Amino acid sequence: MKPRRILLWTKRSLYETFQARRPRDDLDDPRMAKVRASHEETVRSRDLVRSVLAGAGCRVTEPRRLRRVPDGRYDLVVVVGGDGTVLDVARHVGETPVLAVNSSPSTSVGHFCRTPADGFAAVLAAVLAGAEGPAPLARIRVVVDGAPHPDPALNDLLVAHRVPAATSRYILHVGRASEEQKSSGVWVSTAAGSSGAIRSAGGDVMDLRDDRLQYLVREPFSRSTPGAAPYALVRGFVGREGLAFTSRMMAGGLYLDGRRVAVPLRYGSRAVLTPDATPLRLFLPPGTGRGPGG
Repeated sequence: MKPRRILLWTKRSLYETFQARRPRDDLDDPRMAKVRASHEETVRSRDLVRSVLAGAGCRVTEPRRLRRVPDGRYDLVVVVGGDGTVLDVARHVGETPVLAVNSSPSTSVGHFCRTPADGFAAVLAAVLAGAEGPAPLARIRVVVDGAPHPDPALNDLLVAHRVPAATSRYILHVGRASEEQKSSGVWVSTAAGSSGAIRSAGGDVMDLRDDRLQYLVREPFSRSTPGAAPYALVRGFVGREGLAFTSRMMAGGLYLDGRRVAVPLRYGSRAVLTPDATPLRLFLPPGTGRGPGG
């Protein structure tokens, strides 16, 4: 049997970032204690994962930079980090399955992480034996003015003005309905991202098997004209048909998975969002699944 081809990506800790950018700072400052502790936990997790992969006879590639992962080149992508690291990796991955290891459980939620490092050996053995398989998670395809964007969104997408304090102006298109709106922006979320920002804004947590998109208008403008009706398209769910926006902003944007990808929207730009990008094949934590929303 050929050795399994593994792409390994490990998180750079905040402590290491401080060392690289501010080498003269006193990292022994007591205020850095939590940062140092998380760093040490991450280093131990990295070393353990590398040791387990070597012991399993895997052929491991550990790149210095994240690049597009061609389908078929690797049997598995192993990510050592937290949810942010998984999101960083996910936009470079197509059909290759992803197994995430929580590098610092004391400081990281690890919503997308299958296991902490001390359980990695057992999980890897089950995966390599075919006893455990990945779940497909819906991702958002983005098309702006007819041009597909190369990166899908796994968690969510925010349509908003480039300046956080500025009013977001757009036409929202849902099915045959359209509505011109002013607000603080619009969240559009997959099921995987429904427990994050959109939930904090008042949205519903969705079952991870749900392949719809959920949208929620943030702080919709209150129309003061006497007799004016409130906006009709404030929140809801859409299927494979997705939804669209026509920008009425000179400097708008689509923000994919938080800070990771920003797509400019000029006045008149049309963005179409659908849940039919290639799903991310992710090994999920035990018991992950159903939420109350949808």
